[in-house]
Amino acid sequence: MLWLMLSLVCAASMWFYTDKIYGLGQPPSFSDLYARWWGSHEVLLHRRNPYSAAVAHEIQTVIYGAAVNSRYPGDPSEIAGGFAYPLYTSFFLWPTVYMSFATAEKLFLGVSELAVLGSLAMWLRLLRFERSLIGSVALTLFTFGSFPVLQGLRLENLSLLAAAVITAAIFLFAKGHLLSAGIVLAAATFKPQFTILLLPWLAVWTLSDWRRRGALAWAFLASMLLLILSAEWLVPGWIGDFLRSAQAYRDYTPGDSLLDLWFSRGGGTAVGLVLVGALFALTWRHRRDPADSAPMLVVVSLFLAATLMIIPTLAPHAQLLLLPGILCLLRNRALLSARIAALTCAAVWLLLAWSWIASFGLAVAALRLPVTTVWRGWKLPLATSPVLPLAVAIGLVFLLQKLQANASVEQVSD
Repeated sequence: MLWLMLSLVCAASMWFYTDKIYGLGQPPSFSDLYARWWGSHEVLLHRRNPYSAAVAHEIQTVIYGAAVNSRYPGDPSEIAGGFAYPLYTSFFLWPTVYMSFATAEKLFLGVSELAVLGSLAMWLRLLRFERSLIGSVALTLFTFGSFPVLQGLRLENLSLLAAAVITAAIFLFAKGHLLSAGIVLAAATFKPQFTILLLPWLAVWTLSDWRRRGALAWAFLASMLLLILSAEWLVPGWIGDFLRSAQAYRDYTPGDSLLDLWFSRGGGTAVGLVLVGALFALTWRHRRDPADSAPMLVVVSLFLAATLMIIPTLAPHAQLLLLPGILCLLRNRALLSARIAALTCAAVWLLLAWSWIASFGLAVAALRLPVTTVWRGWKLPLATSPVLPLAVAIGLVFLLQKLQANASVEQVSD
């Protein structure tokens, strides 16, 4: 009951912060969904290129009130806020193009909330969480009361859906449904940066036992080929347009990764390559593990956490990818009793708690001060966001080592 009450307070505080403080001053019509919806609307109904400057200007006029004036030919800001996703993303938005945007928004929010709930339920089942009804409700409130989820809902960003589709693919993969997992995994690439490390690892896992696991690769490759060719039929040469749009996105937004933030762009790239190499070296011995084994689930969670350090985004809503890693640490917290591992886990819980502590403090301050005054501290709940993926990743490394040690002891005993 104590955790349930605490989760209610945390969720209410974060909702107040997201709605009244973080959202203060944002354009009332701002929506990440609108660009995807309008681009899909135009390409599916009118066969217009959604990456064109003309479509981008239409989106800018709705969101910002006016089209952005380019300073020179090829100025990345010319397509700022435009359709910056793979073209086949429009296939998944197809049912909404016949609706008004207001109706599409309501549908999107409902589906996103169900997607977050489904992600949590699937990970709890995969990790074999033993929990009471009250514990389940409290965990759900903590999840929905986290800033990544609330920011994703407020901005109407597709990150929540992408994380849910990845979770569904991993769930099917762990349950042995490799054909279905490959198809769903291909669908998850509509947010390609989220799968940039997961796909190579699954390729290594598949190649280590091709006879039994090859179905995953065949289903994924066939599905990707279908998506890419269907999109090519709609807009010939769309891949080049998408790559230019993605590059422009990094120019007109703070398109740095966490490693870029810590080491500068050049240094971040170099450190990222070293990090990826170290991850594959660390997890190489698990390439033959069963899909539903505890070490495999930790490895997958570790790659998702590391993804957040190397992809060019600092947006907290992407951190729903940390959910499996946090649940792994929570589920196996009793194994992390060694001093350094325990300190790492404590750091994870403190970094997580800080966002709620700070949002609660701002909510209390708003009882006596004008919201415009309290707004000056809007960055406080986000202060730990750049460090959290690293802390979770380190905690998962310790957990993986502990699981390896336990497996070695069991083998010796046998």
